[in-house]
Amino acid sequence: MAYGQFEQFIRNLGRVMSQVNTKLQRDLTMRSRVSRRFSMTEVAEFLAVDATYLTRIDKDEPSFPEGKRSGRERSFSPSEIMQIRGILASRPGARREHLYWRQAGDPIKVITFGAQKGGTGKSLTAAHFAQYLSLFYGLRVGIIDADPQATASLYFADAELPLFSPDTATLAEFMGVDDPGSTELSQRSDAEIDAIWRPTPWPGTRLIPGGANIQNGDISLFFLSQGARVPVYRVLRDAIARWVDANPPSLRAADLRDADGAFDAAKFDSALNETLDVIVIDQQPSLTLMQLNGLVAADSVVIPQTMKGFDLATLATYVGNIGEYLDFIMSFESDLEVGAGEHIVLPTIVQEQNNQDTDQILDLYKRSPREISQVWYSRSDAIANAAEEYKSIYEYLPPRSRRTSAKAFMTNANAVNDMLVTRCLPHLPPRGFAQTFIDERWN
Repeated sequence: MAYGQFEQFIRNLGRVMSQVNTKLQRDLTMRSRVSRRFSMTEVAEFLAVDATYLTRIDKDEPSFPEGKRSGRERSFSPSEIMQIRGILASRPGARREHLYWRQAGDPIKVITFGAQKGGTGKSLTAAHFAQYLSLFYGLRVGIIDADPQATASLYFADAELPLFSPDTATLAEFMGVDDPGSTELSQRSDAEIDAIWRPTPWPGTRLIPGGANIQNGDISLFFLSQGARVPVYRVLRDAIARWVDANPPSLRAADLRDADGAFDAAKFDSALNETLDVIVIDQQPSLTLMQLNGLVAADSVVIPQTMKGFDLATLATYVGNIGEYLDFIMSFESDLEVGAGEHIVLPTIVQEQNNQDTDQILDLYKRSPREISQVWYSRSDAIANAAEEYKSIYEYLPPRSRRTSAKAFMTNANAVNDMLVTRCLPHLPPRGFAQTFIDERWN
């Protein structure tokens, strides 16, 4: 076989890229992951309490984190904020809920972010949502990065996680489809499956990282489908169910105090890591067998979508293909309930300076008010500024010249995530950010 000039092109480009340092900023970020700290006022907003109330609790509770002092001000890390949540939630006679953990017997919620088109902000939207659930509700969140490019992983991984290493287990191992050409699923113990979840610097948040061998999963699922021995569209759904059964919640907020009534930090740390309350799946921008598994496993599906005419054509293709897959699945498994929760199209990178994008949203919303979100991600330079450092807006600490745009984008992110909570996790109390966004723009 003659490769012609293409073979030489690939070899030359591979040699050049091996000499280019594309890891510098990424490695700097991973060594200082989640270095951002939050003021007492910001902590109070996360917990939906008054700052003076936190000051009073600080005096009553020896375990209240000291934080970091700068003059008269104190700031707190996400881990310290989570501990404050535990202290408030476990106080005898607590009048409100501060840890919205699932209890024994409660199902885990799975929310999948998927799209046919790349460049819609899908991975960042999934990362923002996971971090919002941690900061504003204290949830224990699992992120499954189903993309070989591992984009979502970059917002959670630190120096302890060797991303893009052939030895790093991914979704393929979790599902047992990591052996291309095998006629059966790979078998692992419950402990081995649990170990695929990797800790992150965000408290109570774990990650199944993305990586190249996710593509092996598609090859494996193809060969498994030929033998018709495995329902290849629900392998992930079954793997999640197995993991959930092996790792149920046991500790409650009331269990976080010792016999003398003091907050037990060690028990709280154990409770943070015993299970998960929500799983967020970030899909590859395509519809392969692996990505179909992410849709079938989901209670709710969020489709981040830009509003240009050509981009909307890809949305039509995406939903059309999904519909055909579902028809095929239901033709021989009619008892399978797929997507019992609510689902939403989330407009992203919306240019509000002209009416083209917003008119498109209005038209879609009038035609399908349940499926199209009234809240959207606006186009913002703050996204690119944070992404340069592989950080979400909740982690990004901008220079003074960029603080205004970063604050505006965080307000936008809060509104989007509040809308997603209302639609996908309706058992959680909304925070009002989405309604404020709607009131400001839809009147």
